[in-house]
Amino acid sequence: MMERILGPLPKHMIEKTRKRTYFHHDRLDWDEHSSAGRYVSRRCKPLKEFMLSQDAEHELLFDLIGKMLEYDPAKRITLKEALKHPFFYPLKKHT
Repeated sequence: MMERILGPLPKHMIEKTRKRTYFHHDRLDWDEHSSAGRYVSRRCKPLKEFMLSQDAEHELLFDLIGKMLEYDPAKRITLKEALKHPFFYPLKKHT
């Protein structure tokens, strides 16, 4: 499900895991034909496809969400950085 929404896991993270049995050719190994697999295939789509609008607010919101959901903790946005994200700029005008 995560790979369908966020894209593939970073190769360096896959290489570090002890649970290699969950991977095949550096991708999560799951049965697309099982009931769970069919559900994921039907319902889960890349994050940006959930956007209802292409306006600037939606673009900024989904940019922030993507940065918050980054797989790699070293690359993931911190709380301090998130609060300074341009998505929140309109709130600063009102405070």
